Amino acid sequence: MKTKLFLTLITVFSIAIQNTQAQINPDGFFNKKGEANIAVSYTFATYEKFYLGLDEVDAVPAHNQIDQNIYNVYANYGITDNLTVIANLPYIDSEGQGVADPVNGTTEQSNLQDVSLLVKWAPFVTQHKNGTTTFVVAVGGSYAFDYEPTGILSLGNGASSIDTKLGLQYNNNSGFFGNAFVGHSIRGEADNNLGLGDGAKFDVPNSVNAQIKLGYAGKAFYADAWFDAQKSNGSLDINSPNFAGNFPETKVNFSRVGLNLYAPITKTIGVSLGSGTVVSGRNIGKGTYYSGGLIIGLGK
Repeated sequence: MKTKLFLTLITVFSIAIQNTQAQINPDGFFNKKGEANIAVSYTFATYEKFYLGLDEVDAVPAHNQIDQNIYNVYANYGITDNLTVIANLPYIDSEGQGVADPVNGTTEQSNLQDVSLLVKWAPFVTQHKNGTTTFVVAVGGSYAFDYEPTGILSLGNGASSIDTKLGLQYNNNSGFFGNAFVGHSIRGEADNNLGLGDGAKFDVPNSVNAQIKLGYAGKAFYADAWFDAQKSNGSLDINSPNFAGNFPETKVNFSRVGLNLYAPITKTIGVSLGSGTVVSGRNIGKGTYYSGGLIIGLGK
């Protein structure tokens, strides 16, 4: 029971610690039927540089530097042994260190960002001599709350989404594992509540994404190293001639790397630490985040 519960706690941790965006990144660890977990985490992120299109500049436009405090609640539940439902809700407090945002006129924004729901399914699990390979199908989406989406300081793009992902995870009997996922996100429209341009809603571009993770999951601790990336389909750059403050319509690409650590305190409680950084991007802040969390296994 302890090992099984530990693996479900890893699932909570690995998503909650990475997820500063609305989208949930799944893995190949599944809850047993009836098992539930909840995690609360705090993340501090700071952005001192910015990608104007593909051009990296030494300060975030207008704000010079943006600091974010992110409070996150995550939960999952095993519907069956190979079907897990996941929910995630972040609250973000974002503050610029320079002058007011040139579009929305603020130096600070705080609100619930996007509530996300994902169902992941393992239709095939192949047994090997030294481990298993799990094929994962995941479908979900996010709902954007009523925050201001137009501006450099905005908490998100303001659009709801439908997300699909496919992936494989190999678990070695020694505890080492690796996974790879690819996905597609269909975005809706964002409100143009400042009435920019002709006043029409913004068309937020769809995107494709990928992630790779290598790690170790043992009884005493968990550790992983990960890489993820996103590429938007079409749209425009912030420094393009057609840009007129319509931030939700910009092309947002990025690649990030990071590390996660987890250690159990008791049979049902554990703590987590993590860090990640943007290594390349397009129309996005370049920075680093640090996170810590408390994870509780509710059992069956």
